[in-house]
Amino acid sequence: MTDLIITNGRLLDPSQDLDGVMDIAIEDGEIAEIASSIDQSTAERVIDAKGLIVTPGLIDIHTHVAAGIRKASPEDMMGDADTAGVYSGVTTVLDAGSTGAYNIGGFTNFIAPGAVTRTLALLNVGTMGVARAPEVRDADDIDIEAGIAALAARPDVIVGVKARMVSPGIKSLGIELPKAAKKIARGADTGAFLMVHVGDIMGQDPVAAELAPQLLSDVLTEGDVVTHSLSFQIGALLNGGKLLDEVKAARERGVYFDVGVGRANFSFESARQVIDQGLIPDTISSDFTQAGRHVGPVHSLVECMSKMIALGISLEDVITMATSRPAEVLGIDDEVGKLAVGYDADITLLEAVSGDFIFRDTVGGMHKGSTALRPVSTVRVGQVMPIDFGPRPWGWLPEQA
Repeated sequence: MTDLIITNGRLLDPSQDLDGVMDIAIEDGEIAEIASSIDQSTAERVIDAKGLIVTPGLIDIHTHVAAGIRKASPEDMMGDADTAGVYSGVTTVLDAGSTGAYNIGGFTNFIAPGAVTRTLALLNVGTMGVARAPEVRDADDIDIEAGIAALAARPDVIVGVKARMVSPGIKSLGIELPKAAKKIARGADTGAFLMVHVGDIMGQDPVAAELAPQLLSDVLTEGDVVTHSLSFQIGALLNGGKLLDEVKAARERGVYFDVGVGRANFSFESARQVIDQGLIPDTISSDFTQAGRHVGPVHSLVECMSKMIALGISLEDVITMATSRPAEVLGIDDEVGKLAVGYDADITLLEAVSGDFIFRDTVGGMHKGSTALRPVSTVRVGQVMPIDFGPRPWGWLPEQA
């Protein structure tokens, strides 16, 4: 028996030069066959994906899904891994520094194993993570030895370190803040990478702009990630509307650049400036939180992808930025991120809806687009998962003009 066959869908995986109406068969949680027509007579279940796009399972490398660790109340800003994940068309999420060395045990022991979604984490350089934001005020909020011990203990879940270049930490520590995070990442010898949030959302201190070039040239190395690459905040990649000269050299060294929409780190104007000056980010992420989902302007990873399409990035590139490329960043591209025989059957079914849509940014700006993506179904290691109703009163799609 074949466990599952997805038929009649447009299989779209640029990493495999795959774009066409084909069938895909799944057995024992893995992709068993991809062909123009697969015999359905022995299939336990068949999904007719006519009119839908079938992609590798979407991967969101910037979320905050440590719900229940930060606060006991329902008002916790953190989201739930499966709400950000399989119930939204996403098969893998990376929590980007919600917890630090002193409280990440709650994440590794309870949140990650309790989720259907593959759930990984970055260790915040601050010992308590964003449970105590701003997480780094001075050197007392960093414990390098404890951070290294945490990374070494659970490399199956903790794949890197997160640092935010925000006040007051950058004021008191300067470039030593990300250097401390880099020291933790290297100290455990697990292949961990460093993700750095650029843009001083906590204080708008001019020192953030002074540190950004040094961060790019002196701290970040191959495999590291800059998140909020399209931010308008002081200390991000734009200085007076001009893209920092150090960006090109950092990319040539193998540094990745991530969108990280978030609630305070994205504007269409800054995005246009960055893209027009030659930087198309490597990955699309949402910076998912509960407030970002319901209040906006994040709503979902698929809506963040739709925003990139509205900015002129092709559907094919957007799929790459949310599948094979983040899998590469996470070092799991030999398991997921591709529609290929032998890979985990992590698959997303999307509908590309045409309309006159309005997309909003974090500063009140708006941008119109003619295409919006809607998640229809998620397959996680061969298991079909339900999609929830969506973040808006009417479901998944953005506002109609």
